[in-house]
Amino acid sequence: MQPPLPLLANEGIKRNMTFLFILISTISFLLAVLTTYFLYRWAKRRGFFIPPKRERDIHEKPIPRVGGLAIVGCFTIVILLANFIWPQLFATLGFPFKIIGISIDKRLLGVLLGGIILAIIMAIDDYRGLNAWVKLLGQILVWGIVVACGIGLTYFNNPFGLYINLMDPQTAIQIGAATYHIIWIADIILFVWLIGMMNGVNFIDGADGLAGGLGVIGFIVIGILSLMPTINQPAVAMLAFVAAAVTLGFLIFNFYPAKVFLGDVGAMWIGFMLAVLSVISGGKLATLFLVLAVVIMDGFIVVVYRLARGKNPLTTADQTHVHHRFIAAGLKMPYPVIIIYILSATFGVLALTTHGRVKWILIAVLTIVVFLMLIGVRIIGKNKPTGLSNNI
Repeated sequence: MQPPLPLLANEGIKRNMTFLFILISTISFLLAVLTTYFLYRWAKRRGFFIPPKRERDIHEKPIPRVGGLAIVGCFTIVILLANFIWPQLFATLGFPFKIIGISIDKRLLGVLLGGIILAIIMAIDDYRGLNAWVKLLGQILVWGIVVACGIGLTYFNNPFGLYINLMDPQTAIQIGAATYHIIWIADIILFVWLIGMMNGVNFIDGADGLAGGLGVIGFIVIGILSLMPTINQPAVAMLAFVAAAVTLGFLIFNFYPAKVFLGDVGAMWIGFMLAVLSVISGGKLATLFLVLAVVIMDGFIVVVYRLARGKNPLTTADQTHVHHRFIAAGLKMPYPVIIIYILSATFGVLALTTHGRVKWILIAVLTIVVFLMLIGVRIIGKNKPTGLSNNI
């Protein structure tokens, strides 16, 4: 574990930091509310970022997909200003770096630059559409940026005792005056985790408020965990709380009935941030898995179901996700989304209050429970007549 940081050395500093966390998060929220509103009005007036309705969508009319632009823009601006005003906080990430004379932690640069590049690529997709392979290449580029900036896993917590070291084998690569290390096992795991989370959140972005709300819950849980004395990562907590605040500001316009959608920009960015924050400065994968247990298991079941039907599991647009099944079982919007919120928040509390072997046992038990619940909902929804597509 990392030693306690000087930043948290006394109660006075803790109180000041609490005030700054609340202040910056409040500013982030208000900025996101205003930005989302103005982007929504602009998109409606100009007819931009309003693609046709997809088969998986459950709304009646096309809706602007500009929420992601607001979220990423506000997050980037707030964090850059916070880094300028309060540089000692982000210095605790441990990779001091300068670019064109500006001091910024290398890991923070990876978070911001990766998010911006991802947003640009996905904004093109939201506006005019991109081939799935082009989007995948963009995601691989983002992974490369994250790895080059020093973000990654170095170990796993072993529930039966010692840590599992991921630092070997590795290969050193000299690029100019800089030396980069490819840590093969760690970087491959990060690749699967990052690509999986980006596409996973995008996967379940089919009901008003679902992906955004789960993002808020996930960010808050990671933020609280990062402030615990055993973790003590205030910089990660700040990133998580600002991400939660800007996503919540957007969610005001996205909760049922939605006026604005995330688009691929927002859904992919939320997945990207959840993945990065769960591994930066030490792994928090088990915690995030518990928070997202419902949607992770749902995604697995949907993939298996589509493969069994001979469909492409990643590009097929249908209504087979858990929120569609809740609707098919007789629930009206927004109750399916609220149920998933409650389940995810409950799992988040359990993740914060359990540790070590108990947490892993909890993951195993909840995985079975969630799996059985999802299968049950699918069976009920399939046998009950509804107005949804016959492809459910």
